[in-house]
Amino acid sequence: MAIHYVSPPEEARQIALAGLQHLAKFAQDARAVDLLALQADNLQISVPHTTHLVELDDLVARRPLADRAVTGWRYLASRASRVLASSEVSAGADGRPSGLDQINMGPYVESTAQALADLSENDEVQAGDFELRILKIPALCTVILWLSPPEGETNLFVPLIPTPDFLEAGRIYREGDMLEALEGPARLRLEFDDARNDAYGES
Repeated sequence: MAIHYVSPPEEARQIALAGLQHLAKFAQDARAVDLLALQADNLQISVPHTTHLVELDDLVARRPLADRAVTGWRYLASRASRVLASSEVSAGADGRPSGLDQINMGPYVESTAQALADLSENDEVQAGDFELRILKIPALCTVILWLSPPEGETNLFVPLIPTPDFLEAGRIYREGDMLEALEGPARLRLEFDDARNDAYGES
């Protein structure tokens, strides 16, 4: 079965689509012009997946990455076979869509599409059954594709480009290896933040 995608509430899809249409109407960036050229009923948004936030404390404590709560949904927008942008919708405390989080046309959009193409040729992934999710670690400027299997099986993680020095782009990590790679940088960042707060008298 390889990789499959969630079915978010229809409201999430409508919010994501409206955000892209707004961008297409007002942005002047070259790729936004491509979006502008699309008719509303031809705008393709697909590959829906949940987003999950990881804090530094989680990494230092080596809490399971698979325990991270859903923070929203992310879609990819494309024209023909070209991926142009992502549109993200936030989840409220009740688990329902609460509004547009962001539209992104940066490098993580292209690297998501490339990673999915690469994974479509990976024997281990193709032999399995994985739900696509995404982990965000803002404090480490890191975004990771998460392939979530049925309960009891092995989670797989693929860092997206641009990839920080402590991770290997394109590598498929097991959870233990990923936590091992992330713990040290997370600890250093926390120590830096604590020292800065002490210097400025913040609590």
